[in-house]
Order: sequence, then C-alpha cells, then structure tokens
Amino acid sequence: MNYSCAIDFLATHYYNNIEYDFYKRGIDMNENENRKLAVDFCNVLMEIRSAFHNHQLPFSNIRINSHAFHTLCVLNCFSQQHLTMSALAEKLEVTNQHLSRIINDLENKNYVERVHDKQNRRRVYIKITPLGNQFLEEAGENMIQNVLYTINKITEKDKVRLSEAITILNDIFTKNNQ
Repeated sequence: MNYSCAIDFLATHYYNNIEYDFYKRGIDMNENENRKLAVDFCNVLMEIRSAFHNHQLPFSNIRINSHAFHTLCVLNCFSQQHLTMSALAEKLEVTNQHLSRIINDLENKNYVERVHDKQNRRRVYIKITPLGNQFLEEAGENMIQNVLYTINKITEKDKVRLSEAITILNDIFTKNNQ
C-alpha cells in the first residue's frame, strides 16, 4: 500500500468534512476529537515525509522497494531466530506468495539467503546476508544524513521544540505499544 496516497486521501477527504460527517452519524464529541487528532497526526506525518523527501541524497546504486526494505529490517531485528517463510510473512503481514516475490528479488541482490533445515529439507529459513546488513547500514546512514540536512536548516529554538516533541511522542507510543 502506498501510505503517502492514503494519508493524502485522509487529509483531503476527512479533514475537510469531519464536522459534518460526525454530526450526521451522531458520533459523540470525544470520538470526533480523537478522529481529528488522528487526521492531524497523519497530516504531520505527511509534512515530515515531504520535508525529507524533497531533499533526498543519493546513497546506493541499487534501489529496493519499501516492502523489500521492510523485509530486510525485520530479518535484521530477528537475526538470532530462524524465521521460515510463513513466520516472516506473518510478521510482515503479507501473503506467502507476495513474500516469495520479495525474497526472490532480495536473493537476486544477495541481500538474503534461503537456508534449508538439516532435519527437514522442506523447511526453509530466510536469513539476511552480510551484504543485506551492509545495505541496511548504508540506508540508515542515508536516512540520518537526510534528517540532518533538514534539521540543520531549522532554528535552535525549533530544534529544542523538536527534541521535546520527539521525547513526548516516544513516551506516548512506547507506553501504548507494551
């Protein structure tokens, strides 16, 4: 799913019609406020995405799509575990068929490898390779450089406010993800 398109849709459709929509459906004000908060949050995410997207720095001659990148991130996070295709598909919330295409693409780039279980040859584990880890490190550094480029353009006062906002957001989402 292209999240930027979804967020654009939410921002234009719901934000402009939110008051009438809630009045018409008889939703109480607290739910209305929560929905407005959700739409506002999506708008902020779009602004953040736009700020960084407009200043992309080149970092690799090999490009991968967001699904493949997410797959590498999950494999990196669970590198100490043996993940089968089914377990990985479940973690990524994609079908086995879709994951198979992603893994084929990543395997062609030598970012992942399939490892057969010695006791059960039908069981196949997916493992990130050193080249896949290197790609993630380069991509991570590129993301940091893109963020630094934007942060270096804001005032010291806004940097303090940004730091406070990040601390608050981290606190809220960490507490609610437990």
